[in-house]
Amino acid sequence: MNKINFLELSKSIDKYWRAYEVLKIDEIAFRLAKIKGEYPFHKHSNEDEFIYVIKGKVFVDIEDETFDLSEGEGILVPAGKVHRSRTEKDKEAIILLIEPVRTKTEGEF
Repeated sequence: MNKINFLELSKSIDKYWRAYEVLKIDEIAFRLAKIKGEYPFHKHSNEDEFIYVIKGKVFVDIEDETFDLSEGEGILVPAGKVHRSRTEKDKEAIILLIEPVRTKTEGEF
């Protein structure tokens, strides 16, 4: 057993918007990503996705509503909902995605 420090792990991430799988529990993946700017609107037709903010501030646009997330907050995006994540201009954030292993992290456009 090893403890996991997500902030330490995030220091090795060199690409924005790429989700790195840190661990799996049964069929659920915990994926760490460094984000900056905005990701295109997309959906995951068959999987729910939980977005948790480890560092920074993140806005999650889900269809016609925007959720403002601070550190320590998260939101569940239900399967089939069109959404995107974004940060304040020129600021980065660290997020943890908790989703089924089969989820294509880039989504469907």
